[in-house]
Amino acid sequence: YAIHIDAMNRATKDVNVPIDVFCDKASGALTAKRICNSASKVNSMGVGGSIFFDQGYLGASFSGYRSNYGTVAEPDVTIDMKSDRFALEGEVKNLKSLGGLIQSIKGQYSKTDYAHTEFEGTVPGTVFKNRGSDLRLEARHAKLGNFEGLVGLQIDESRFSADGDEAFAPYSRTQQNALFAYEEYKTPWGKLTFGGRAESVKVASLGNPNPALAKFVPSQRDFKPSSYAVGSLWNLTPQWQLTGNVAYTERAPKDYELYADGPHIATRAYEVGDNTLGKERATQFDLGVAWKSAFNSFAFNAYTSNFKNYIALVQSNGVTRNQADGEVNPVDDPANPGFSTVTGLDFSPLNEFRYVQTRARFTGFEASGNIRLIEGASSLDLGLRADKVQATDLGTGQPLSRIPPMRLGATLKYASGLFGANVGVDYAAGQTRIPVGDVAAAANTRLNAGVNYRMKAGGASLLWYARLDNITNRLAYSATSVLTTTAFPNAPPLPGRSLKLGLQTSF
Repeated sequence: YAIHIDAMNRATKDVNVPIDVFCDKASGALTAKRICNSASKVNSMGVGGSIFFDQGYLGASFSGYRSNYGTVAEPDVTIDMKSDRFALEGEVKNLKSLGGLIQSIKGQYSKTDYAHTEFEGTVPGTVFKNRGSDLRLEARHAKLGNFEGLVGLQIDESRFSADGDEAFAPYSRTQQNALFAYEEYKTPWGKLTFGGRAESVKVASLGNPNPALAKFVPSQRDFKPSSYAVGSLWNLTPQWQLTGNVAYTERAPKDYELYADGPHIATRAYEVGDNTLGKERATQFDLGVAWKSAFNSFAFNAYTSNFKNYIALVQSNGVTRNQADGEVNPVDDPANPGFSTVTGLDFSPLNEFRYVQTRARFTGFEASGNIRLIEGASSLDLGLRADKVQATDLGTGQPLSRIPPMRLGATLKYASGLFGANVGVDYAAGQTRIPVGDVAAAANTRLNAGVNYRMKAGGASLLWYARLDNITNRLAYSATSVLTTTAFPNAPPLPGRSLKLGLQTSF
């Protein structure tokens, strides 16, 4: 048998940044080199155990996670979050009672209970809950010639609810049943792989019991997504390997993509779903090459994904919605500042974002490598990495939003016995390929360094470490965060220079 226990606690103050950031708190406005309302407290624990026997194992675990953190989009709003998860897992191998056709059966079941409450100061506001369960069964068949593989069943169910003035989506229920299969065909030169998945998905809006949210009406959509993939791996030489994959995938829309209609405070946007959305469908191709010789290695992978109806969250340029009631393009009353001219409600406009479907194409590459510079009792390695993706809305010819820029990086890694050290540089190109209405993110270069030391203390293993990130305190913004656009010009930057000191103990 085996038993596992872990626990963690972490607390941070507001994150330091290289520039002065304006913070308009209810207790008083201030300007400081910190991201306003970014402090957090986190604690978690987990316990689990497994019993092993000749033909398999059976295990169970429970984990809990608690967090209290500020929303950088709202200076006086904090989130109190909790998540609990219970899981069972087991496997039976070397089955003989089924005529030798089935080699093993593996099962996994989990149940998750998530909730978070938004607090305006000390006053509780909107409460979000998501409860779900997942069951997965896999049967691996005995080897049939050169074929090895498995078939499986997956059943998921989740229920979402939001109660409060800032509920941006209705109560909803998502049910998903899927059958899948995966096969490998071994050859002298490598292998071929085949996969398929057929699903039945039901996404239902259950409305909202609050009369003030009567805009959320009961509705249900049924989808039958299916996905297929074929891949291959060629061992060209003992050092060189070539891979290729072709896949056709379908995805059912999420509940919020169908039914959202309200202010999403975390993103400072008014999100509007579309209950007529169809399945997202894509055809994907990728080719890769890899080389490895002792400690030296290189890998390169290029891909393209063509979507017939990609689901995107797109800003409605020139359209705002009042946070209080969704009024379109509200006007501040000059005779009563801070209130809408038409409704008399608080004037708090947010940019409107809609979930829409469009033809889209993603193309890109990923590359990585390692070069052993010094070999011996002490070693020195140079790690290299690069990636780039370009995404285009083929319906409008505009780039898609929130796409990461090209990134390059290099890290020197030194190791000598129980001691290790590293220094690295990460470069992100400017993301100026953006649609109308978005805000560009400038290029930035960030330097990082770290040291670590391992030691034994009785039956325990200790890891001491220190890490210094963004050594030059470089100003940078995230190209993938919607806040870079919705909170402009007061969007929160990426963290400035930071030092982490730590001790990790295992026993």
